[in-house]
Amino acid sequence: MLYNFLFYISLIILGLFVMRFGILQIRKFKKGETKVKKKISEQIAFVIFFIIIIGLIIYSINDLLF
Repeated sequence: MLYNFLFYISLIILGLFVMRFGILQIRKFKKGETKVKKKISEQIAFVIFFIIIIGLIIYSINDLLF
């Protein structure tokens, strides 16, 4: 029980760090400090990674609350 709780909390914290990193990247992009590469493979990999992180956050919150 405690192991599952710690595992889910660590998933939530990891997801929050990833989202914070994404917010910082968006701010840099808006200021013009970051150049966007237009490679489709990199964009697809980013979308897959983002979906996995969001899925893990939802999965951990769902199991934690219910």
